[in-house]
Amino acid sequence: MSEFVYHGEILTSEISENSVVMKIRIPENLFYFQGHFPDIAILPGVVMTNWVLEYAEQFFDFKPTDFIGLNALKFMLVVRPNYELDFTLSKINDTKCSFSYISSHGKHCSGKVLYK
Repeated sequence: MSEFVYHGEILTSEISENSVVMKIRIPENLFYFQGHFPDIAILPGVVMTNWVLEYAEQFFDFKPTDFIGLNALKFMLVVRPNYELDFTLSKINDTKCSFSYISSHGKHCSGKVLYK
């Protein structure tokens, strides 16, 4: 059994004051593929949104304790192992950021994160 990882592999990143654009490869040994689902590995949406919150804190200093909720959250396509996602996170203002995950398969997820 291989060792599990908890994040995608960041292949490239472009970071500016108000935006982060990364290409992220989703590895086969991602912990969250376990049991989701038994016959086909699908990345849970809650994991994708959790990564957004982590990156918002890391790059824009949004505090998890200030999190209010998600707005306009849409999941359009499933994410499978070995997909390469173009992840974009943009700071709209001091209380809101937007995000999207897109690959060669199409748009997977997008939404806004609200903070107090």
